[in-house]
Amino acid sequence: MEKRIFIAILISIGFLWLWAAIAPKLFPELARQPEPAPISREAQTTATQAAPEGSPAVGSPEQPVDSSIEAAVPATPVAAESLDTVQVQRPDYAAVLSNRGAQLVSFRLKEYQQKGSQRLVDLVKARSADRTDYPFALEMQDGALARRLNSALYAVTHNSDRGVDTVEFRYSDGRVSVTKTFRFGPQPFLFDFAVRMDPPMPYRVMIGPGIRTLGAEEQDTQMIITGNGILQRDGDLKVVGRDKANPLQTYPGVEYIGVEDNYFLTMLRPSRGGEGLLRKVAFFNERKERRDDLYAGVNANSSGVVEGDAFFGPKKTTLLDEYGLGEALQFGWFGLIARFLLSSLVWINQFTQNYGFAIVVLTFLIKMVLYPLQHKSIVSMKKMQKVQPKVEAIKARYKKTKTDPEQRQKMNVEMMTLYKNEGINPMAGCLPLILQLPILWGFYNLLSRAIELRGAPFMLWIQDLSEKDPYYITPILMTATMFIQTYITPMTGDPMQRKIFLAMPLVFGFLFKDFPSGLVLYWLVQNVLTIAQQMIMNKWWKEHPKELQNA
Repeated sequence: MEKRIFIAILISIGFLWLWAAIAPKLFPELARQPEPAPISREAQTTATQAAPEGSPAVGSPEQPVDSSIEAAVPATPVAAESLDTVQVQRPDYAAVLSNRGAQLVSFRLKEYQQKGSQRLVDLVKARSADRTDYPFALEMQDGALARRLNSALYAVTHNSDRGVDTVEFRYSDGRVSVTKTFRFGPQPFLFDFAVRMDPPMPYRVMIGPGIRTLGAEEQDTQMIITGNGILQRDGDLKVVGRDKANPLQTYPGVEYIGVEDNYFLTMLRPSRGGEGLLRKVAFFNERKERRDDLYAGVNANSSGVVEGDAFFGPKKTTLLDEYGLGEALQFGWFGLIARFLLSSLVWINQFTQNYGFAIVVLTFLIKMVLYPLQHKSIVSMKKMQKVQPKVEAIKARYKKTKTDPEQRQKMNVEMMTLYKNEGINPMAGCLPLILQLPILWGFYNLLSRAIELRGAPFMLWIQDLSEKDPYYITPILMTATMFIQTYITPMTGDPMQRKIFLAMPLVFGFLFKDFPSGLVLYWLVQNVLTIAQQMIMNKWWKEHPKELQNA
């Protein structure tokens, strides 16, 4: 029995170690992606350059379809005389569009701040002054034309009517005309876009590179995952790690395509257009360090049209489910458990108004659900402790035949007969620990990806449950409670084996020190409740020794 428990704990530690150290290498979408330093002007690669030689032609063959946008080929050139911006204010965000290239130059989320800063999260990454590759820039194999269209000053018309802002940009040099229309309605973080080029020619509408600019504190944490490509086709989600992506890869029949980090998403969902695509570009900072970033885009159809809607916002569960983007919220292994835990925490938080206390309440509820199994486990271990002299007597009789397989088999049969007669289940002690693993993984994925808990404070020094404890106080308390729990738990076996079990809290403490403080809080509360349960049961059995036999 002792060996089984010992093996179960070793397996659990092994899973934790793999998850924290090895899994990010095996699964690129789980790996830490540090944000680069500002890009030097000399080393920039802009999205307005021509496509690389040998890359697929821009655009896709598609039967002509009528566009909802009126033809944009005026008799005379159309352009603005000066640089102008249009600001669109919504309760959830503030969008800024520039008439230079008719591009989205800022999209700030009013409810979310950069960690360690009062600045709002902006889902448009910062760029240097000479770059014109903001979201909704155009790409085509005629690089000179693309640069001209992305740097031209478009004539702009802005209308507001009944809570809907319609912004139209028009440009023509007399030969090529482009019209871009954006409609911002009441839906949070969702807006419509439409682009038309006359005469029709192969081009694509792009967003990127990457997603948002991370603050200094977010760059230093392994919890941030940024810049991966994401797309969905036929209901199947595909995540493309930016380091593993091809220089240019097209995806026919995409439902949506974009770039994500673990908390936010920017994507295009075309209703009319060609293939989706991801394009990887190498950027170098001032220290000549390379970072690959992804652009996501949609090719125009044969009529020269790309239109649909775009989502620039947080990966909030209820919001993504409402917009049909629920698959983009990736909780990894045991995702169903993570979603259930998140829904429970959100519901409990309505009453606690503090996600830390919500975790405490949820831990108590989980403890109640698992109580019958944990009770049986403790009873089984107590009975094992009581019959240990008989077990040692059996082992002593077969001591001289350890290398004889037949005799070892007889010893095992005799021990199992003893357990059966005493009403002991040798595996009962392992079940609670095994059942805790899916919950543990679920909490880990939840706390590292749920926007609801990003920046959620608990109390005192814990101001972000999704980040590690800055002073390692909760990991130390967790380790201490594990020592106490191990010390008061009924245990059998030789003294050396007990010393090994007492060393386990140190291993868990080392692993948990860099985990989200919310996860450590869950394990700490679980330990405290288990200690209380064990102490009550120990006192009861001391006062009612006969009850143990009937348990």
